[in-house]
Amino acid sequence: MTGISKERIDHMEYNGIVKTIHPHPRILLTKSEIEDTKKRVTQKGDRQVLHFDKMADELYKRADSYATEEKFHVTYPSIEVTLTIDLPLTQLLPIPEPDGYVDFPYWTMYSRAIEERIKILSFAYGMTNNEKYAMKIKEYVIALSHFERWYEFPHRGAEGNLSNAHFILAMAIGYDAIYQYLSNDEKKIVQEAILLNGLHPLEIDFQNFNNHNIIASKQVAMLIGSLAIMDEVDVEAYYTNSYSYLSMYLHNRLTSPEIEGLLYTNVAARHVLMAADILHRSTGIDRLINHQYFETFLPDLFFYMLGTDEKASFANFSDSFYSLDLAYILGMLAYNNRNHVASWYVHEFTPSSPDIMMHMKAVIPPLPPDQYYKQTSKIFPSIGWASFRSGWGSSDHLLAFTASKSAKDHNHFDQNNFILHVAGEWLLTNPGYQDYVEGPKREFTLGTIGHNAMLVNGNGQIHRGRSELTVWHTSDHLDILVGDATKPYDSMISLWKRMVLHIDKTYFVVIDRVKKKSEEDELTFLYHTNSKIKSDSSFKKQGDECTGDQIDIVGEKAMVSLYTVYPPEMTKKVAIYPGAEKYGSYIEIKPKEDSMEQDVITILYPKMKDKKDMKLTYKVVKNGSEWQLEIDRCDQEIIDHIQINENEIKLHSEKYIVKYYFKNPL
Repeated sequence: MTGISKERIDHMEYNGIVKTIHPHPRILLTKSEIEDTKKRVTQKGDRQVLHFDKMADELYKRADSYATEEKFHVTYPSIEVTLTIDLPLTQLLPIPEPDGYVDFPYWTMYSRAIEERIKILSFAYGMTNNEKYAMKIKEYVIALSHFERWYEFPHRGAEGNLSNAHFILAMAIGYDAIYQYLSNDEKKIVQEAILLNGLHPLEIDFQNFNNHNIIASKQVAMLIGSLAIMDEVDVEAYYTNSYSYLSMYLHNRLTSPEIEGLLYTNVAARHVLMAADILHRSTGIDRLINHQYFETFLPDLFFYMLGTDEKASFANFSDSFYSLDLAYILGMLAYNNRNHVASWYVHEFTPSSPDIMMHMKAVIPPLPPDQYYKQTSKIFPSIGWASFRSGWGSSDHLLAFTASKSAKDHNHFDQNNFILHVAGEWLLTNPGYQDYVEGPKREFTLGTIGHNAMLVNGNGQIHRGRSELTVWHTSDHLDILVGDATKPYDSMISLWKRMVLHIDKTYFVVIDRVKKKSEEDELTFLYHTNSKIKSDSSFKKQGDECTGDQIDIVGEKAMVSLYTVYPPEMTKKVAIYPGAEKYGSYIEIKPKEDSMEQDVITILYPKMKDKKDMKLTYKVVKNGSEWQLEIDRCDQEIIDHIQINENEIKLHSEKYIVKYYFKNPL
């Protein structure tokens, strides 16, 4: 709890909020916002990219479907199960556990589907005042009020449970939207359900300031549930606790090392931003919505981890996916924070999302990342992530790197790991979300073997996290980072530092420095891909060796040439992990030197496939602890001279001279 904000709500302030809270509707939309949205829907223009009229038509179609459906389906792709939910709702009976799972959370997707329906119906009712939407919302909230509980597992209560949060949000939105439509008795039934089924079980999280995404989601629901009923029910304890938590959460996000990947960052941030927005809408309090986390840190993280070209694709470190639904977050940030690059994303990738119509309440002029950001590369030292990129254009590249202290359940054993995106393709890959069923897929997706990291005698990291960036620097011609991932290996090694140099936004030099416990210890460096692997003038398959010093990873329109620079003697072999074939192949690189200290130098040269003949040549000299590299960009007639020792890095060519001095000797 170090570094936590001390902001609290006292009793007098709470009473003042209750007395001045805005009337219903105040959760999803106010009356004035409804009128403003109606105006945007009726505005038309030939130059419009965001067609609010078409968004409204699509939303009303969904609302009509939800209003008339007699059942809906919830699909769980990971276990290949689909549930059929009959309406009106009744509490789900226990469902058999899928093979390999304990307490599989069926209710998370189930409650999320209900929340989605109530949200769409509530927005449609606010915009049209059509009674059919109100009737369906009422059916849902009264049915939910009669549930015995809103958490799935009686033996766990609301611990580790997201359905409580989703049901509270659904009830708060629905109750607020049809407040005038409900009778006084019905209002009391819903109020009591929000209090007893929703808020009471969350008392286990009073004074729980853990940043875990589930805790954050429950605290968000606690705040929004309180705001929905606080003028009629005493919810002071829930409001004050959740407000304090969210204030501390945002404060800590700027300095905390914890990150569970972009998927869960999006999940938690979406909920916290929702709470901040509803707090502002209901009370006028803007301290959360205007926080620095929303102003800079969060949007910067997403945009620097965004791939290149016309399809939105993100770094999938930890439990995450390449594809993320950011319509809500970036639509909100575009409007609330007047973030022009967030508006660019909305225009470019999510122009028809209903979230945009519901939450982006004004059209902010878009500005692409290349124009918005003054630097193309960025370091996030608190979480141990880095982005080295040439730009965001169709032929640009991104190398995303992690050496993090974060050791949550959704993190992997993957420190000093990086992935590479070139011209719209992931050429060096990670498996993404871990498989939770014991076996080879879980070993691969969670373990070091499935990541671009290092094995020691065939073994990977045994601790999550415990790593950090010890050096970082960005400039026009030279980006530098050093990641220290010694501790995840426990006693297997004495040191592993990985240095990455990004030279003139053109290529990368990777220098691995390892201190072994025994000369006989075998090191294996892994490079994963779903693309073709070519070496020695032929494409390679599982078990093939690569004898030359250049290995090409060839995608559909882009490629990266991997040069094994030092030591001169290495074995290089293509492998596939048995039982995890769907994740592609990988290159195993093993130095042959038997020495206690091992340096390995690799060059990565990303380029377009139609420029496959572009080559680098190199010379390398080791003089004591100093490395001297001469790298010739033959196609550009540029020779880069790089000197690296424990005190400094010097880079010079005919175009530029760059020097960087380490604060502490390497």
